[in-house]
Amino acid sequence: MQAKLTTLPEPALAKALAEEGTGQGGLRSLRKADVHCHALLNAPLAAYERVLGHALPPPPARFSDFERFGDYLSANLFPATRTLRGLRSLVRAGLERMADEGVAYAEASMDLLLPLHIHVPPESVIEIVAEERDRIAPRLRWAPEIGINRCVEPERLWQSYVKHVESGVFASIDLYDDERAGDLREVARFYRLARERGLALKAHAGEICGPERIRETVEVLDVDAIQHGIAAVRDPHLLEALAKRGTQLNVALSSNVALGLVADYGCHPIRDLLAAGVNVALGTDDFTLFGASLCDEILHLYRAGMPVAELARLRLGAPA
Repeated sequence: MQAKLTTLPEPALAKALAEEGTGQGGLRSLRKADVHCHALLNAPLAAYERVLGHALPPPPARFSDFERFGDYLSANLFPATRTLRGLRSLVRAGLERMADEGVAYAEASMDLLLPLHIHVPPESVIEIVAEERDRIAPRLRWAPEIGINRCVEPERLWQSYVKHVESGVFASIDLYDDERAGDLREVARFYRLARERGLALKAHAGEICGPERIRETVEVLDVDAIQHGIAAVRDPHLLEALAKRGTQLNVALSSNVALGLVADYGCHPIRDLLAAGVNVALGTDDFTLFGASLCDEILHLYRAGMPVAELARLRLGAPA
């Protein structure tokens, strides 16, 4: 079941924004929710360098296309995820970073490919997730998410997926990677099982594809939330349907800018989504690459001209 996020009270948000840079509470003092992030790409780049034992080239401020984004991951970051020790170190660094910036609730995903990547049984990865979830619990409620890579043959992932679901550790599922790949009908059984077990259903759509991919994702997978979904602004009928259905869009601003999907924060379509009555939340997506915390994302919107009253309509707060 999808967690019911709250909005931040306008007076508290205004006070926190006024305190930014003064050494007082600021945005870090607010209990926030990050509902679009990937657990391993949530750590500072320095955490990867510690695991690997050498410096890494910084990610470009903007990637020329989605393929270049994948190339940077493969060449520089994936080698750090080839051991259970490295895996735990990166997950922990990401959770600590979020807790330090006042994130009280996070839906951070773990990719089903990890056991295959490390050559360990799924239980070994699930154990790390459960232990790190419990360790950080006094500071941050982590609702772990199962990440399904749509570029991988579903049959390769099914047995591991069932073990992840039946572990009781995970609260939601997400389908990600290049949304141009795969047939949604081939992963429908993953979503049916998750629904039967009470998990929330999410999927990436409307990031690099058009609104038709969002509509198809909602219809075929019956998702509770769409990761990104910014292409919905191109279709007024879809916007109306999403608002009526209550489908939440978990937007990642800096990711959209870095991947060239929008020119800058000032022209990001998030305000149009809000104006259409769509439920909108924020996430950091891949902090390792984009370097923007949740506080940074809120500041980007504010500095780009979004009034506090509009910011207060975003689902920025942790579940009650």
